[in-house]
Amino acid sequence: MGGTDCGVYRIGLGVYAIGRLAGAEADALSAHLNGCPPCRAELAELRTVAELLAHSVRAPGPARKGAGRGPRTGASRLGLSGACAYGARGPGRSR
Repeated sequence: MGGTDCGVYRIGLGVYAIGRLAGAEADALSAHLNGCPPCRAELAELRTVAELLAHSVRAPGPARKGAGRGPRTGASRLGLSGACAYGARGPGRSR
């Protein structure tokens, strides 16, 4: 990094990149960035990653039956109930 104090500022770069660092910490990091090309370069990379992640979040789809439940995986995706997948007396089943 650009100077001996970069380690202190590097910790906040990720939070700063997504606009969540506030107050005196943000001001101090901003002042450091003015004189530290390596930290500015790292910030630019972090902002690129943050932007990619923001675009990768799936927008909520239309309401459907069972909304609120997670995506179907494993046995449920194959149309098998828990009883079929584990047997009537499998884990968590009463005897």
